[in-house]
Amino acid sequence: MKDEAGRPLWVAALAHETVYSYVANTGNFHDNNALRNDYYMVRRFTYEPIGPADARRWISEGLGTLNDDDSPSALARWRSDPNSLIPADVLSMAAGSNE
Repeated sequence: MKDEAGRPLWVAALAHETVYSYVANTGNFHDNNALRNDYYMVRRFTYEPIGPADARRWISEGLGTLNDDDSPSALARWRSDPNSLIPADVLSMAAGSNE
């Protein structure tokens, strides 16, 4: 997912109509309803299909790292998210649901 200027912001995955975003601060993917709404309706951001190898590369490079001072409430929610998913699970789900 990219911002209006074309800069990558998130590794996002669509699986079974749910949009998950990778949050580097937690090391996991989280259900992201705001991105789901943007993907299906608002379209403020740009979404570009990437494969699992590119997703893993961007994850290893730290894409999706949020500043604790800029996003304290979102990070607190994600850090306490009991339904967060490891990258391998989300990337497998996304590949299987989008074939």
